[in-house]
Amino acid sequence: MKWHHSGVSVSHLQDSIQFYIQQFGFSFEQYLMFQEDKIAFLRNEDVRIELIESEESPRSLHSIHTAWQVEDIEDWIRQLKRKGLYPTEGPYTLSNGWITVFYEGPDHETIELIQVNKV
Repeated sequence: MKWHHSGVSVSHLQDSIQFYIQQFGFSFEQYLMFQEDKIAFLRNEDVRIELIESEESPRSLHSIHTAWQVEDIEDWIRQLKRKGLYPTEGPYTLSNGWITVFYEGPDHETIELIQVNKV
């Protein structure tokens, strides 16, 4: 078994597509309809996200987050600041040496970047 994607409920599909493309370098993969939901798949290398716009408002995403492993977290922080996106928390260095930082998406979803350092 291997991982395929993470899903995020969004209120405005096109706004969220642009956010993930502009801020995190995703590219558009495909668009589809499922029942009444509008769905877009975006991809950045081996990471795929599914953005879902439903007639119902998005559920609370405060307890859900997506985490992506990056090689150089400081470089990512600099790049995102240049694009006008600032951390909501962190960066933090964890007891195992990993470094993590958190951002907020267009529908208040939490996006975590993590750098896994070998101890």
